[in-house]
Amino acid sequence: MAIVTTRAVLLRAHPFSESSRVLRFLTEDHGVVGVMGKGVRKGRRGQGLDLFGETSLTLHVKEGRDLQTLRETHPLRERRRLGGHPLRLAAAGVLAELVLRHHGEGPSPEVYRGLSLGLDDLQGAEPEAVAGVLLARGWVLVALLGFHPQVDDCVRCGRPPGLDEIGRFDFEAGGVRCAACAREMVGPRVGPGARAQLGSLLRGEVPDELTRPRAHLQLLSDFITHHVSGTRPLEAFRMLATFLPPDSPSGRDEGVAEESAARASPEVERDA
Repeated sequence: MAIVTTRAVLLRAHPFSESSRVLRFLTEDHGVVGVMGKGVRKGRRGQGLDLFGETSLTLHVKEGRDLQTLRETHPLRERRRLGGHPLRLAAAGVLAELVLRHHGEGPSPEVYRGLSLGLDDLQGAEPEAVAGVLLARGWVLVALLGFHPQVDDCVRCGRPPGLDEIGRFDFEAGGVRCAACAREMVGPRVGPGARAQLGSLLRGEVPDELTRPRAHLQLLSDFITHHVSGTRPLEAFRMLATFLPPDSPSGRDEGVAEESAARASPEVERDA
């Protein structure tokens, strides 16, 4: 049995007994690790084990064991402000579930840093800015996990869409089709405005005027379902949707096409 110490973010915790909890961490050096925290529900052993907080984690590790044994923790960064608003908490849950559903036991410092940065940005975001921050950090994390949608060129013919061209998103192919290649397919319409916004989000930048955030979040959810989470939507997206305000229509004919960046959420007309 080895003793290892690594930076870690607590992604999930649930009671195991009166004094113990089962903990799921993303660690910097060992990927996702399950831990049996004996005695952490009482006394100082639970110090630094707040949900989404960052800690220096020391474990007794035995190869082949599903749950490793907690030795000690030292808190590094608290993120208690995430719990101060339900929208922040739900958005943090999306990033955590995304990592839990895909990331394995192998080390990935890039994924660790991507998650940590996303949680920091969400903690500092005002409620009205949470959707944009989640979209930017969510798309970056998806790319770090090995998936990246193609939005600059058509996924079928490779041609860049025209400046005023309205294509459709092809989830199976993992990107946008131009208008000519999208004639016989069903999928969310993506115009030049939506493509520009998606390009910014994929670079980790929130557009100055993010239109239809619910529709963009639905696109992110559907892409994750198709390519990352194994055909099952993330449950955290459902909770997030209960706190989001409805999208506001732009009032422009071309704007509806441009901004319909995702398959319809309850407030967005489904386009067949």
